[in-house]
Amino acid sequence: MLDIIPQIKTAIFLMMMGLLLASIATVFILISFTKFDEMTVAQIGLLIGELFLPIPIIIWGRRSRTDLKQFFRLNPVSRSSLFAALPLALGLTILTDEMDRIAQMILPVPYEFSKIKDMMTISDPLSAVFIIGVVILVAPFIEELIFRGFFQRILEYRYKDITKAVLLSALAFAVIHFNPWWIVQIYIIGIFMGYVAWRTNSIWISFIIHAVNNGISVWFSQQPEEALYWYEWRGHVAPFMLMIGIFLLIAGIRWFINVTPVVQKNENAVLIEDLFSVPPSQSRQ
Repeated sequence: MLDIIPQIKTAIFLMMMGLLLASIATVFILISFTKFDEMTVAQIGLLIGELFLPIPIIIWGRRSRTDLKQFFRLNPVSRSSLFAALPLALGLTILTDEMDRIAQMILPVPYEFSKIKDMMTISDPLSAVFIIGVVILVAPFIEELIFRGFFQRILEYRYKDITKAVLLSALAFAVIHFNPWWIVQIYIIGIFMGYVAWRTNSIWISFIIHAVNNGISVWFSQQPEEALYWYEWRGHVAPFMLMIGIFLLIAGIRWFINVTPVVQKNENAVLIEDLFSVPPSQSRQ
């Protein structure tokens, strides 16, 4: 089975089709379940929407008979790399949280967007299952499949410039969230996730960073303000916590680099325009 690399315009079209399908599915859920609690319907709509995002990409991959494991960078990583990702993720989450607070002081979030946080509030066992299962696990996994597994990998092969590929995939990741008030925070996290995905040629480390970031956000949303006295200071992250965040990020990056050699890309990958020049014996493998 070949590892086929589509053109960039094809990749963008497939992602846009996935977004269109997700939007249609979400709207259908919102219209069809008006008798249910508004927040429950919104959560179900988010779940269904996330599940629809990769469908056009998967269909293209299967019809092209490409190796989906390589296509989405579902390659194994070492246990050491997984452990090193934890302090990196914690430090990155703390520092980007402060960036988000500063950005919101300059450009406050409208009330409509602030209601997004309500969707991450656990109020009963069903909402707990949804938030843990979808916000912390399903959404990060699907988004890493699409942006670091699928899109960034195509950019790496096409541009042959890792920096450009990481920056562009992070930008697409930030823009697709349709939230200009969080775009800086999301973009910076996307850059780090893009780097670790390139270095490991796998989405599993970026998935951990993504899941930890979402998980901490969910945990904080459950806490009353007075319970966060050790973390917050005058509307900002406490200086001591910022120092811890910087230490964790630097230590995590150094640990990760020390235990994670750069994994080379698949040399047998074929650009789709070169597909018909592949020997018949290889194309039947």
